[in-house]
Amino acid sequence: MSIVFGTDFSERAMTAARAAAAFARRSGEVLHLVHVTEYGSTGRSATGDEALRREVLSRMEAQAAELRTGDTQVELHLLEGTPDEVLVEHAALVHASLLVMSHHGQRAPRWRIGNVAERVVQAARCPVLVIRSAGTLEAWSRGQRSLRILLGVDFTPPSEAAVAWVRKLRTLGNCEVVAAHHYWGADAHVRYGVPLTPESEVTPEVEEALRRDLTARLGDMPGSGAVWVHLDPGLGRPSDSLVALSRKEEADLIVVGTHQRTGASKWWYGSVSQRIVHEAPVSVLCVPASAATALTIPEVRRVLAPTDLSEVGTNAIRHAYSIVPAGGTVYLLHVLEPLGGSSPLQAQYLAPHGAPALTPEQQRITEELRGLIPPEAAVRGISTRVEVVHGRKISEAINQAAERFGCDVVCLGTHGRSGLSKALVGSVAQEVLQNSTRPVLLVRPQ
Repeated sequence: MSIVFGTDFSERAMTAARAAAAFARRSGEVLHLVHVTEYGSTGRSATGDEALRREVLSRMEAQAAELRTGDTQVELHLLEGTPDEVLVEHAALVHASLLVMSHHGQRAPRWRIGNVAERVVQAARCPVLVIRSAGTLEAWSRGQRSLRILLGVDFTPPSEAAVAWVRKLRTLGNCEVVAAHHYWGADAHVRYGVPLTPESEVTPEVEEALRRDLTARLGDMPGSGAVWVHLDPGLGRPSDSLVALSRKEEADLIVVGTHQRTGASKWWYGSVSQRIVHEAPVSVLCVPASAATALTIPEVRRVLAPTDLSEVGTNAIRHAYSIVPAGGTVYLLHVLEPLGGSSPLQAQYLAPHGAPALTPEQQRITEELRGLIPPEAAVRGISTRVEVVHGRKISEAINQAAERFGCDVVCLGTHGRSGLSKALVGSVAQEVLQNSTRPVLLVRPQ
């Protein structure tokens, strides 16, 4: 693996190059120093091109001599073409683990959107470190200080890749990590199936669930330095929230995942990473989903077992208990029709005194569910939690319960309908499978 640094010989690039070299030395990787010459289409001659090439190589040799301190290996590459495209291609060619560049690189022609750094972030298959302030990164790479990282985290694959890179940084040196999550309160309540309250934008139950899931997403962070989760509810743009928080927390580095959206999707959803690169007062590390580390084996501790109390649903419950280890929990769930007389809008709000007591029907079904718990569950050390809820749509209530309880797997019985019967009756299992963010185990009838 190697690190690629794109230089244009500007003062900012020379400063950033020293940080890139220190990072390469710290991680034990080769530094590829790349300069891309973008020749004009007119007035070229072989003599002039050769003279320019000798001059550029001389400047690259001088810069490389300055960077070759200790055991740092530096290789030179003088290439021709459009800077952002050539840098991305060369990083892929040398299997770079990181592409580093100064924020104020060469400017693009007016008809091209953004500067070189912003376009590289959109196209590179490896993480891109855009350096604004090199001093702190250089000092951290030399082990002279701690690095304060602001990590933008959510529940997307690019965010997972960003978290993996923060773990890598913590193996290289001391890092304090603020994991920030910007969200809309109403969306979070829908995600967990928790009614809103008129008094506050976010209920404590939703905050607790979000903090639990985000902490689990961070996993065990190696190395030293504090790690904590910061929740930021609001309707503003996530990029604005992260930039403002970076100033408040005095961060040295912002780490975010990037979807690398293009075309219509970029126009519709926007690019959080591109806005942060453009507006952040500190260096930014953008990590694409393709930079995710090797797959790890997940641990199953909590399984949701929804049932309609039919033979098919009851059969799936046995399989739910079969995949839970000792100390794990199975959540038995039954979804009832919405309470009569309540409108869909009213159902989204919780009374000031909390949730109502169980109805007689809920109490009856709760006892029926308890009767379905296999006797050997207690012997195996598996606990059970029973939930009977009202929901406007069964599949939605199931997925919300899986999020609310932080379940690792949803184990669901399916009638195995196909063709016309499926079209006429529908399939709860199919809807759960299409919309769930969790793994789903479908159990067909015996």
